[in-house]
Amino acid sequence: MATYILDGKASASLPRRPLTVTMSTSGSSGTASARLAARRRTGDHEPTAIMHSAAMLILPRVDDEVVVVAVPDGGRSRFDDGTTLHVSIGPDSGVGYDVDLAQLTPRDVSGLSFIELATVAPAGADTLLVTTRLAIPDAPLSPLGAQARVACRGVLRVDQMHESATRQVVCVVDTSLSMAASVVSGDVAAAGDIVAGLAAVVSGSSGVDLVIAGAEPQRRRVEGAELGGALSVIPPAGFGVGADLVAALGDPVEPTLTVVITDDAGAALLAGSMAQASTSSRNLITAIVLSDSVSARRRAGFVGAVVPPGRGDRRAELAAAPERVRQIVADVIGPFFGGDLP
Repeated sequence: MATYILDGKASASLPRRPLTVTMSTSGSSGTASARLAARRRTGDHEPTAIMHSAAMLILPRVDDEVVVVAVPDGGRSRFDDGTTLHVSIGPDSGVGYDVDLAQLTPRDVSGLSFIELATVAPAGADTLLVTTRLAIPDAPLSPLGAQARVACRGVLRVDQMHESATRQVVCVVDTSLSMAASVVSGDVAAAGDIVAGLAAVVSGSSGVDLVIAGAEPQRRRVEGAELGGALSVIPPAGFGVGADLVAALGDPVEPTLTVVITDDAGAALLAGSMAQASTSSRNLITAIVLSDSVSARRRAGFVGAVVPPGRGDRRAELAAAPERVRQIVADVIGPFFGGDLP
């Protein structure tokens, strides 16, 4: 017996016999939180599939491509936060029968309303080809970054933005003197973690373009897992007066989502640029405003979240508050992508 572990876009060949798909869940309220289904490529229900239970699906025969999917069960519109699916596909056989097995890499589906797991298609007279539909395994992120990625998937209701809709994510950091306390306290690093999490879903890549907005904007590429750490230290040029945030936005050629980490004063400078942005714009502009005041929200055209200072380790505080992270992410990207809280 061979067990094939499938991730990325890997495939495995199995004997052309009736197949059983089994699923278990972890990190949620149990198997009842998810249900298997089989569909045709058109999205229609596959009539030959037999639903043995929510966690077991039998395909008696496969003459054309079948898509195995999972959907929330028990009246849920979305998977519970923390739900991870474990799925295996193998020939339907009796006890003691030695069979090959295709096992999909476990996938966190928190907040999603639907996910394609694998396709099963004929590959000759005696063979079926099982191909995973899961994206390449998630890149590592900080705990808060991972929480933000889950929140972003829930807000946008997709596991990953379709390649035709992805946008490069740029993180612009205000280095005005008024931002010094937020850097030292770790609030800026926490905001960076959140940007890294949403970038993992929106951009389709693991990197973020970081722009330090000083007298002369400094731009460099940073891996998402490193963004929060990079923003936990004082910028090499220090802090100054009147960082030019508008100049730091640039004029990108490719579709871009720019998230500016700033305070009330910086948010006021961005109001005009934000008002001009729309879903048809090359550069969508949003902000994470680190402030006790909600005055930024009252400015015409403002898009973004207002996050008050923390009282300790802000990154740890927010990582332990998934609903708060979800609200921040919804405020940051929801107006552009139609995301909303349930």
